[in-house]
Amino acid sequence: MNAHAEIHHDMEGQEDALQLDTLRGDIRDAMLSRIRHMKTSWALCTEAEQAEIANGLELAAKNLVRGVVRQLTAHEFPHAVVTLGEVKIGGSKGIEAKITCQNIELNRNVLGDHVGQMVQVVMIDSEKFMGEREGADIQPDQGDMFGTKPEDEDGDDEGERPGLPKPSDFD
Repeated sequence: MNAHAEIHHDMEGQEDALQLDTLRGDIRDAMLSRIRHMKTSWALCTEAEQAEIANGLELAAKNLVRGVVRQLTAHEFPHAVVTLGEVKIGGSKGIEAKITCQNIELNRNVLGDHVGQMVQVVMIDSEKFMGEREGADIQPDQGDMFGTKPEDEDGDDEGERPGLPKPSDFD
């Protein structure tokens, strides 16, 4: 890790503390927790440090999206995770579909209790929510701002780049 940023990465599959009634605050708090661990501002971080922070935030965002999808699919309506198999599109009979899922008690209860009833099939996959408008803006390192010009450059022989004076010049 580096000196400026100590971001702790989320582990895949880790249970989160998200709740639908406090979702906005839960997401805000997760991001604030990461920002509080930064030792300095973004502009003062090296390119590698910025990439490390962006990677940590991306992992956190994926974990948050998965948590939200888990909360939505578990909230107040029964559900079973199934695989859609054969689909037949017929005339007057409509569409017939075959689904398969694990033979566990939850799935038996959800599907068995709703045979012949109207149900809503929601096609949801957390991967649908993993897009971004654009990548993180990682700024390249600026080098030593107190250093000197390379000797092969044309110009005066003062040997100093314009900019801030070295801290020792204030003594």
